[in-house]
Amino acid sequence: TATDALDYRPSYLAAFVASLVVLGLYLVTLSPSTAMWDTSEYIAAAFTLGLPHPPGNPLFVLIGRVFAELPIASNVATRINVLAAICSAASAAMWFLITERVLVGWLPARWQRIVGASVATAIGATAFTVWNQSVVNEKVYTVSLAGIAIISWLMIRWSDEPEGRKADRILVLVAYLLGLGYSNHMAGMLPSLAVGVAILVRRPQTVLRWPLLLAGLAALLFGITPFATQPIRAAYMPAMNEGEPTACQDGLKWSCTFSKGTYDRFMYNFNRGQYGKPKLTERQAPLSGQIGMWWYYFKWQWLRDAHSERPAAQAVLAAVFLVLGLFGGWVHYKRDRQSFWYFGTLMLSMTLILIYYLNFRYGATQAPELGTSVDREVRDRDYFYLWSFSAWGVWAGLGLIFIWESVASLFGIEKVKLGHETVEEPSTRSWLLGSPVLALALVPLFTN
Repeated sequence: TATDALDYRPSYLAAFVASLVVLGLYLVTLSPSTAMWDTSEYIAAAFTLGLPHPPGNPLFVLIGRVFAELPIASNVATRINVLAAICSAASAAMWFLITERVLVGWLPARWQRIVGASVATAIGATAFTVWNQSVVNEKVYTVSLAGIAIISWLMIRWSDEPEGRKADRILVLVAYLLGLGYSNHMAGMLPSLAVGVAILVRRPQTVLRWPLLLAGLAALLFGITPFATQPIRAAYMPAMNEGEPTACQDGLKWSCTFSKGTYDRFMYNFNRGQYGKPKLTERQAPLSGQIGMWWYYFKWQWLRDAHSERPAAQAVLAAVFLVLGLFGGWVHYKRDRQSFWYFGTLMLSMTLILIYYLNFRYGATQAPELGTSVDREVRDRDYFYLWSFSAWGVWAGLGLIFIWESVASLFGIEKVKLGHETVEEPSTRSWLLGSPVLALALVPLFTN
């Protein structure tokens, strides 16, 4: 086939360099201490190996405890802020590799694909909420972001070659990472629908292979095992012991650990029973208002404008990056269908499906004209859409590359080899002459 001659080798070194640049940006702008809301709670939980509010996020606590001990900064808060920076920088490397992979069947030269991947990485890494969460460990969201991005890269690779022993191992690894991600935050399971769709489209017979399904299920359950640390640690009554998922009061004992009391308390904590969220059929706000919340926070990404001093500029930039992303999604579908089935479903999961599932009230500062006539969240929850804003860089980058190619074509084209085919592409000189359009990718770096 025409794809056999394409160069699918990932540019791991270039992705690593891009990740280091992003990490450097985050470290230069890193918070030197704590911040508002859940930041201090989670830093304290990591430091004491304690239990933050239900469901307790055990994987984060374990990783955070390691960072709290590392001699990488003068205080514990900064050390755990570095964890957030590293996780987001790791996700940037994954988005780089995914973007480059999509460009393989489109741009013939590796340098063009590396430029394209760099553009996508810059957009996603400097979106407001992504950058904001990456310089102070407000909670667990950047650890989730890294997991989602790593799973995404694995599934893009699997979609290329879904047959064979290596492909099966990738699926088992993905199942493990989904479970591990869940033990950090429920968002760790966000890629699961996309994984299922990719399997059904690329290799549907997988669902009939029960040994592989059992291996995947076992890996998933193994990934969730960090939750087992909770009743063990809670029994010793650490300084922070929210939810207290144990019937033991003075240390770990067989009789009280393996009891109905521990089971009931653990499950209440695990299922977040204390929050009393309504059923999904009981909507806390109109769906239009909930989608409006995503759009409201999406506008922040390209120009935060916290005091409403530049609403017109904010609206224009939001429209530009929305169109770039939607255009990039369309280009992705047209140019590389086999990776689109995973990534397109992931974007759907992180936007419309997540919006419906979260079932939020109106945002704290959303639609101010409605005043107190509607129920509102206690704070602005833009961080719940961090994952879509970060991944949006991939599609916005693809959209911008399409514009770059279109502009470059005005300066002259030539025939080049792409796999076994001969296609018309802009000449190297034309690409360079059209490159100023790529400066658009640096907008959020300066506005934020």
